[in-house]
Amino acid sequence: MAKKRFSFSLAALIVFFVILLSLISIRLTGLDAVFPNPVGNLLREVLAPLQSGVTSVSSGIRDAVVNIRDFSKIRQDNKSLKTQIDELTKENNQLKQKILAGMRFEELEKKFDSPAIWKSPYIGASVINRNPSNWYHTIVINRGSKDGVKVNNPVITNLGLVGKVIGVTTSTAEVILILDPEGQVSGAVRQSEGSAAYGIIVGDYKRGPIASAGSLKMTVPKDDKVNPGDMVLTSGMGGVYPKDIPVGTVQEVNLETGGLLKTATISPLVDFTHVEEVFVVLTGGK
Repeated sequence: MAKKRFSFSLAALIVFFVILLSLISIRLTGLDAVFPNPVGNLLREVLAPLQSGVTSVSSGIRDAVVNIRDFSKIRQDNKSLKTQIDELTKENNQLKQKILAGMRFEELEKKFDSPAIWKSPYIGASVINRNPSNWYHTIVINRGSKDGVKVNNPVITNLGLVGKVIGVTTSTAEVILILDPEGQVSGAVRQSEGSAAYGIIVGDYKRGPIASAGSLKMTVPKDDKVNPGDMVLTSGMGGVYPKDIPVGTVQEVNLETGGLLKTATISPLVDFTHVEEVFVVLTGGK
């Protein structure tokens, strides 16, 4: 029991002196003191590696947080720039399309020589869809009833006849091409002598699983003078197409079985595969 009391007393005495020395050292080595601080120096020596490690870890965490924040900002900036680039690319493509369409319309202004048709009111339109289906060979244009377009309005290009309007919505119209058998045209073959041979121009577009481009046929009496190279125009009969719209040129003439009629194969002036802009003649209609 006496040894335990002595050990406890000794330990308490040692602690007391350590605290006392620390207080004296702190007092003597304050900011204004001139004495060295052995305790403070010792603590700094002991704690320096630990402090350095803590500082390094802290700096690493801080840098990682900053990098993550910067990366997130860069990613958002890149996304914003990509959106702007996509919008600019879209606007640029639209502008190019408008310029090209304008150039094509300018080319269309070089009209064929038929003053009567160009005295009628007409508007330009762009082809927005094609439908060489099992039923009809048609195109859809971006003009409709709000633009004054009606069913049976003729559709032309600067080269000649395309077809007629068969359906109208507010902003679009469906046009049946003269290549389609249902797009029949009353035609006239102008001969060098000045006389004319009249007949019905019919497209021989073949309906079926595979659409054919088609050509035009016109049957006339065998005595009518129709020769390869002759120009074929609308006759003005029938009440739909005005007179003298170019249709095509005669390629060949074949005598029908029986010898009473002959059929002229006509090559259209219009390249229907590549038609992109047309004119709608705002006459007649219903």
